Amino acid sequence: MIKITEALLTIIQENPFLEFGFNHELFNQAQLARYLNPLVKARAQKEVSDSAVMMALSRLKGELAGSQINSRQYVIDKLTVISGLSTASFLRTPQTHRKLSLLYGFIQSRNGFCNLCEGIGEITVIVESVYQTKLKKITTQKPLYAHDQVASICVKFGDKYATIPGMLYMILQRVALQNINLIEISSTYSEINLYFAEKDTRIVFDTLFSCFISKDRM
Repeated sequence: MIKITEALLTIIQENPFLEFGFNHELFNQAQLARYLNPLVKARAQKEVSDSAVMMALSRLKGELAGSQINSRQYVIDKLTVISGLSTASFLRTPQTHRKLSLLYGFIQSRNGFCNLCEGIGEITVIVESVYQTKLKKITTQKPLYAHDQVASICVKFGDKYATIPGMLYMILQRVALQNINLIEISSTYSEINLYFAEKDTRIVFDTLFSCFISKDRM
């Protein structure tokens, strides 16, 4: 058998949304204790009262306070919106890779937007919609997935965050809490690009702006 506090700690830390709500005091503690009681019993292998769980939650609150990740710790330098994009994903073959590289060079020579994201078995290309016809002509392979009316927000942050954990987690968490579907993600040393349906542009921008843009910069 394990202690109630140990069981609670494991349960909370294994559930990101539960951990987020607990750390930000979004739950009624009595109701949370009743909800978690059966889970604690299963792990502790003994009968546990709701009051005992609630007391354990109170103790954990103090222990976890110093390890909380708070969005106020992070500041975004700049948000850049790009709309009118299209994306397509293909199996990663030498032929497809070569053709998409040619497309990338063609678009770059015209100062257009083109981003290639490579995985082990797939490659995704994101282009301005004006180059969609060119994309279809240059690739004979049927895409695994394609999406039009895509927008991107480029999040620029300071170099110091490259060695500070939590920045990317907080950005993605805030977007996830708005129930936004991210179509694609790409990143560099001090930037992360989020791709989503154009209809979600305003809510993603407002969410990131209100959470991470320093008031001193306004």
